[in-house]
Amino acid sequence: MTPAVDLYPELDTPLALIDLDTVDRNAAAMRALARERGVDVRVHFKSLKCGGLAKYLMAAGFDTFLCAKLNEAEVLVDAGVKDVLVANQVVGPVKARRLAALAARATVSVCVDDAENVDELAAAAAEVGSTIGVLVEVDVGQRRCGVDPGEPAVALARHILKHAPALRFFGLQGYAGHIQMLPDLAERTAQCRAGLQLLVDTRRALEAAGIPVAVVTGAGTGTADAAAGFSGLTEIQPGSFVLMDAAYHAACPTYGCALSILTTVVSRRDERYVLDAGSKAISKDFGTPVIKGYPTDRVIAVNEEHTIVAPGAGAVVQVGNRREVLPAHCCATMNLHRSCVAVRGGKVEAVWAIEASGRYD
Repeated sequence: MTPAVDLYPELDTPLALIDLDTVDRNAAAMRALARERGVDVRVHFKSLKCGGLAKYLMAAGFDTFLCAKLNEAEVLVDAGVKDVLVANQVVGPVKARRLAALAARATVSVCVDDAENVDELAAAAAEVGSTIGVLVEVDVGQRRCGVDPGEPAVALARHILKHAPALRFFGLQGYAGHIQMLPDLAERTAQCRAGLQLLVDTRRALEAAGIPVAVVTGAGTGTADAAAGFSGLTEIQPGSFVLMDAAYHAACPTYGCALSILTTVVSRRDERYVLDAGSKAISKDFGTPVIKGYPTDRVIAVNEEHTIVAPGAGAVVQVGNRREVLPAHCCATMNLHRSCVAVRGGKVEAVWAIEASGRYD
């Protein structure tokens, strides 16, 4: 193993690193799964938030993206993405106008679960002279957003169709975020497929009512394998597979951890060493961070500006050594940084802004 002190000595710490070799392997694995099962992949940008990384994935063959927030959609279109789904409800006149303006620049679609919101979006699109694509969100078990499966979704789709050409009905979304990291793979698979059956049954109800359905989208990194190839589902929408984190990797080991936080040892005692990054740089939402390459070192506390680590037996640690920390939540960690450094083979290849970090609009 290369001595830790030699890790990117030209870079200041803490900072976010993205290992492009790992990104490449993760992307290849997801492409292979989709190709084998005959399903499209729409990459979720909420995990990435970085226009440079989106461009990198586009060059690797991923050309459709989705996101959780309107600002992320704007970053994606600015990066050259031509097909973007805002997989969330966009509510209020200010955001509706922003969405309509964005739809004049690219194919932009959005999820809805409320008729009045549909009216609001249609008015904004008509004012701008654009067309917004619309997917009815179906609640497939998360009990968050979405209409009930079946007739409620059909009724909302009929309402959307009344607003052509300002709105164009594309299809259905059903996402079960609450099961993505279930440790029991059999239980995760069973719950995923039960939810997808509700979604596909709703597709059949729409088609029986004479309403064409072009897109049926759902699943995530943790359920991609269970969902890909499910009859009636046209695309999957994983995002964390690109970067991963220590917690998600434990539940879904197919994909490696490409994101780490480069840190420096700033203090050392026999029973601990202290790194120069804490919760302001390393998310611990889903558990405890891990020290990359040092499996016997154990993180014992994460404070605002410090991570405290118990070294493994026989470890030699000096002030000034470098450590890469694998966060426990890649999405939230990317949201804490304004830029990231893309590396390959131990060398810096690019520095990218994380344009959508720290934003909630």
